[in-house]
Amino acid sequence: MNKVEQVFLTILRCAVLGETTESLTFSFSDQEWKDFVALAYRQGTHALVFNEVLRRKDDMPEGLRNEMRSSCAMQMMKMPRLQDLLRTTFSTLQQAHLQPVLLKGFGLAELYPRPELRSWGDLDVYVGPDQYHEAAGVLRDAFPGSLHHDEEWEELKHYCFVLPDGLVEMHRVTVKMDYPKDKKVYYQLENEAMSPDKVEHISLREPDMQIDIPESKFNMLFTFLHAWNHFVEEGLGMKQLCDVFLLARKTYEKESSHSLKEYENYILRHLQDLHLMEAWQLIGYILVEYMNLPDNMWPGYWGTKSTSLKDQYKQAWLNKHGEMFFRRVMEEGVLRDEAAEKMKTRYSDREKSLKMSKYLRKLKTLRIRIRTTRWLRPYSGEYARHLMAISLYRGIKRLFKKDEAVLY
Repeated sequence: MNKVEQVFLTILRCAVLGETTESLTFSFSDQEWKDFVALAYRQGTHALVFNEVLRRKDDMPEGLRNEMRSSCAMQMMKMPRLQDLLRTTFSTLQQAHLQPVLLKGFGLAELYPRPELRSWGDLDVYVGPDQYHEAAGVLRDAFPGSLHHDEEWEELKHYCFVLPDGLVEMHRVTVKMDYPKDKKVYYQLENEAMSPDKVEHISLREPDMQIDIPESKFNMLFTFLHAWNHFVEEGLGMKQLCDVFLLARKTYEKESSHSLKEYENYILRHLQDLHLMEAWQLIGYILVEYMNLPDNMWPGYWGTKSTSLKDQYKQAWLNKHGEMFFRRVMEEGVLRDEAAEKMKTRYSDREKSLKMSKYLRKLKTLRIRIRTTRWLRPYSGEYARHLMAISLYRGIKRLFKKDEAVLY
């Protein structure tokens, strides 16, 4: 970790916890300030970090200082518009006797000391598969002419409504799962957690309006899955990791010891069911080692010191691959620069690779290929399977020079 990254993470940690940075002393050259600003944008946390830097009044190029002010102002201007959009969307659906649930960024905004500085661009609303088409009709009538009618906008998990004040993503499922066994496990959890008697209620500065958010245990699992999917499909930045970081802290601060034990068992059991324990450890590595999250707040963390030989092996694995994972997050971020955009093509054929991935599992050849394929060694489980399937898909496509429709 270089000097710019170290200062960036320190300021970011203070910003999301509402702590002061007065004790932090550093000096940057003009080039280092440019690298710092680029890193903040790449990680999707520019407003949070810039606000703290501007309060410190460090010596920096005046052009960059003005850019920081402008970036913070533009981000804060989004908050009132999204609040109006939230109020309109929820009141419209609730008047139609539907039960929307607020997901992700806006639902987690209240965890931040300055919610208006958390970066976002859309509103995520879960209505479930049973209410999905009815809710789509209600919003279509409420916002005439605002729905993007291009069928390509409708994905397997949500429909996009393009509005003047922002984008509303109406979800039939919270996360798109690829494999039948994973679907069965996760969607059963989702249906239970999203039932009216399980969801939690918040106000989000709207005292006259009830906003539902997912049950806390499921919300943690979903927020983690959302972050991991960002890494696999688009690119993961500290923006998503800060959501996970604050939600983990909140869970341990508000729950009793009995509830925490139940929460830990819930998380670890379902991570095993979904074959995502390695992914959980990699994200936990960044939060514990670089964001100073206490390791007892990350259930089952492998980095905790132990005399057991098995635990020491896990710790060695995590130290090696966790550092590699951290480097990729720092270099790629949320894909705002050209170098990171090139990485996006690695995952662009992910959906087309699923059939091939299914056959790889049956043939049981993937384990041998992973051991002999150097670029796959840092990964395991579902993620490695996706990368291998995409690689084979492209190889076959080049070999036979066939069109996608012929291959499948």
